[in-house]
Amino acid sequence: MNMKEKSIKFQKVLAEIIYLFLIFFFCYTAFNKLINVESFRTNLIKTSIFKSETAFYFSYLVIFLELIIVTVLLFYKNKGLLIFCFTMLIFTLYISFLRHNGLYEVCGCGGILNGLQYKYHLIINLSLIFGSLYCFLIFNKISDEK
Repeated sequence: MNMKEKSIKFQKVLAEIIYLFLIFFFCYTAFNKLINVESFRTNLIKTSIFKSETAFYFSYLVIFLELIIVTVLLFYKNKGLLIFCFTMLIFTLYISFLRHNGLYEVCGCGGILNGLQYKYHLIINLSLIFGSLYCFLIFNKISDEK
């Protein structure tokens, strides 16, 4: 195996690892939000963007969308990666909007992410965005070579 083949193999393996992590990440955050839906809803209300009733429906909508995205990722890898990337971009714009307007206190995503400061939340979100884009590009490159 020459250097180019090793590099391609490494890229494939890395993309698969990141891809599996993205699936795990959304499963983890969705189930954490579901288990602690009251806490998630309270964090939404604290932003003052959502009223109590709106937060009730929106909290379940976010959980449902995350689980749908996991399903799409599992069955339609490339489409799922683009949807994941777009969703993370929206989440990132949302927390940045909150931060810019003095409404961001700490992350309310749940689990080990709960309570994150903005800068760490931003780093994680950007890493997930770039990770999903990397996977999308590598998987497209692989399918083009076949």
